[in-house]
Amino acid sequence: MTDTRQDTDTRRNLVLCLDGTANEPESGSTNVARMFDLAVKDDVQLTYYDPGVGTMGARGAVTRLGKTATRWAGLVGGHGVKENLEEAYTFLMQNYRRGDRIYVFGFSRGAYTGRALTGMLRTVGLLRPGTENLVPYAVKLYAASGPKDMTEEQKRAYFRLRQQFARRFGNPDFPNPFDRADHQVHFLGVWDSIKSVGWLNWKAQIEQARWPFTASITNVTTARHAIAIDERRRTYKEYRFRPDVVAASEGRYEEMWFAGVHSDIGGQFPDDHSLSDIAFAWMVEEAASTGFRVDPAAYRRMLEVRYGEKLPEDRALGRIHPNEKAWWLLGGWRTRPIRPTDSVHPSVRYRIDHTEGGDSPYGPALPS
Repeated sequence: MTDTRQDTDTRRNLVLCLDGTANEPESGSTNVARMFDLAVKDDVQLTYYDPGVGTMGARGAVTRLGKTATRWAGLVGGHGVKENLEEAYTFLMQNYRRGDRIYVFGFSRGAYTGRALTGMLRTVGLLRPGTENLVPYAVKLYAASGPKDMTEEQKRAYFRLRQQFARRFGNPDFPNPFDRADHQVHFLGVWDSIKSVGWLNWKAQIEQARWPFTASITNVTTARHAIAIDERRRTYKEYRFRPDVVAASEGRYEEMWFAGVHSDIGGQFPDDHSLSDIAFAWMVEEAASTGFRVDPAAYRRMLEVRYGEKLPEDRALGRIHPNEKAWWLLGGWRTRPIRPTDSVHPSVRYRIDHTEGGDSPYGPALPS
């Protein structure tokens, strides 16, 4: 069954779901995996799922020891982001047609990969089918425009090189990456995006992961970011959109704060997923309003309400899972700052009002 309210639109959707760190496909518990399950899958809406950094080992890792080693390389050092980016980009290369709408969803480091994909499409465009061998070079060319210490002459040289590359190998049906009036991505939806691609966060890894245009997402038509209020791990610092870009977007870009820690928002706790349900339903509604096609039966199965109905308000009282104390050894704690102009989801106010005076009152510092 499909969402009949959107069946009159014949444009195709290409939906990419990029999951967070160490989420195997069979777990199926994150909001990205649920978004993939929720999406109508037919010849009008094509879907792609990537389990994320630190999952299943590298393609060359065959033995159990080799797979375990490469998974930990992804978890600790962030290895695999480049590979995930290349694979998602290749999916678009092989499937894009003129007029297609691109939807990108991501959680955690998968959210950062999705934002890097968006930045890459802005920087070098989309290669035409049959040039898959050039994808690693396109990624390198995209990343080369990221270092902040380039001279103006170097920046101009890289810009000319990107233009030449895109004109020679680019898909002529894809929106022009050098025309700022063109939007290459229709919808970007991310849950608790973090920039760090490795727990140890060494300087060399930071340089490798400095993908440009991941904060200034001006080639996106609509963007939504769900952020966790109660995440305290310093290594999981939130990676926000540029505030000036959000302010100038006239509502096209929005960041919304939700109660819970990182995985409460992204949805990895099987014992109580009430809070992740709230962030998930919000994102589904935002994406559907732009043409994302929803399977109502899947929605009802996941959230136990009919598609289009509001969630019960008391889900806002779901469990906030604590950060394990061992994380203090990997960087310590910090409180996430909420800006005076930020948006806070109504469920947060509900939780504050309905826990006041109880054994566990909820009282984050919110904008007045």
